[in-house]
Amino acid sequence: MRLLLLLTLVLLAADCSAQERISQKTFPEITLTNRIEFADPQNNQPRFSCGFLLRHRNDTFAVTAKHLLKVIKTKEMNTVSFGRSITGWSLFSLSNPQQVVVADKLLNESKTQVLKDKATFGEDWLVFSIRSNHSTIKPLEIRTTPLVPGEKLYVVGWTRHMESGPQRVYEFSYYKTVGNRILLKDLLVPEQFGGLSGAPLVDEQGLVVGIVSNGTEDGGKKYFSPCSVTGLAAFLEKNQLAK
Repeated sequence: MRLLLLLTLVLLAADCSAQERISQKTFPEITLTNRIEFADPQNNQPRFSCGFLLRHRNDTFAVTAKHLLKVIKTKEMNTVSFGRSITGWSLFSLSNPQQVVVADKLLNESKTQVLKDKATFGEDWLVFSIRSNHSTIKPLEIRTTPLVPGEKLYVVGWTRHMESGPQRVYEFSYYKTVGNRILLKDLLVPEQFGGLSGAPLVDEQGLVVGIVSNGTEDGGKKYFSPCSVTGLAAFLEKNQLAK
């Protein structure tokens, strides 16, 4: 009897330790994952990191992180340009793969921004026009008011080890902004952040304030620091006014 009780307690402890630390906050489906097709199919990425839709003025765009190109680039890709290497980019819902958004033009393509240069990723975002949208994913809107120290912010998406299921919500506290990096304090976070790159950072109302990028050291401590969407908003404003 004691052996059975001990075994039960061990199994319960293992189950609890395996459970994800996720926030109880919920949002409509807002996050997608990337599917990237190359001229050489051996380089294809059937499911790679995260992205989201963004509504600005009367247009909707697809957004993900620019630093993904450093990971997936071919030998021919030296700048923020697909050249002939990447032939297709789409995004889909991991919880419902039939919901697909097909990207069209990479709007911030730059043949002068070199992928090996650290400065290239100061504004860590890729933004696409959309060819077709066969999803019910909710496009996000950019928050225009300042962040307040201590307010809760949320990253919505999937880590690389998640192959299916609903979007996860992770919880942070806003610390401060350094340059265009939003420094956060961890509240309810995954054990490993890998795969969340490109996911949206949103506030309580679901307004987007940042894009998951990497970490920033401040005062001898490293903070999880998404890239602010301020630069992206300015780019879109200029791009749309130029039409």
